[in-house]
Amino acid sequence: MKISRTLAIAATSSLLLTAVPLAAHADDLSRNGSYTVERGRTISGDLTVRKGTVKIYGTVKGDVRQIGKGSVIVYASGEVDGNIVESGKGSVRVHGDVDGNVTERGKGIVRVHRSGSVDGNVSERGAGFVEVDRGAEVDGNIVERGPGDVLVRGSVDGNVDETGKGDLLVLGTAEIDGDVTERKAGNVYLYRGASIDGSVHERGKGRLVRL
Repeated sequence: MKISRTLAIAATSSLLLTAVPLAAHADDLSRNGSYTVERGRTISGDLTVRKGTVKIYGTVKGDVRQIGKGSVIVYASGEVDGNIVESGKGSVRVHGDVDGNVTERGKGIVRVHRSGSVDGNVSERGAGFVEVDRGAEVDGNIVERGPGDVLVRGSVDGNVDETGKGDLLVLGTAEIDGDVTERKAGNVYLYRGASIDGSVHERGKGRLVRL
């Protein structure tokens, strides 16, 4: 009798342990069409939206993925603890806080607004451009891999790299701790007053223009 009870308890414990990984993913959310995370709401897992715009006033603890037509907007009250990936024709606009990386793979732009901050890297791989406003902060690197430009007015702790056909513009209010590099046909425009702790390189067919 005791042996049977012991086996039953062991079997129950095994089932509970097996169920734990499933429960860990129970808070992930997937939606078709535009979706809003209201102020004061927290999504504990990942958020995936297809064919719609994601508006974040609250908190997303995981990653945010936007697939198809639509954009991702993190408002000043919004916070994303993971990464943001936009893979359609839309843009990523950050007014709030993003703890991870921001990646745009389509034709849209990535803009970190005055009140926004990104703790990770910012990458644009399509036809769009990257813009960091005055007062905005990017703690990682910025990489533009497509034909779009990079425009920096704010603060970047890492490197700024333009590897496509676009220009790289560093305005007078910019503060960059790393290197500034343009690798192909675009120019580097370095405005008076800009602070760059690293080196400035023009490694492609373009020019380094000091204004």
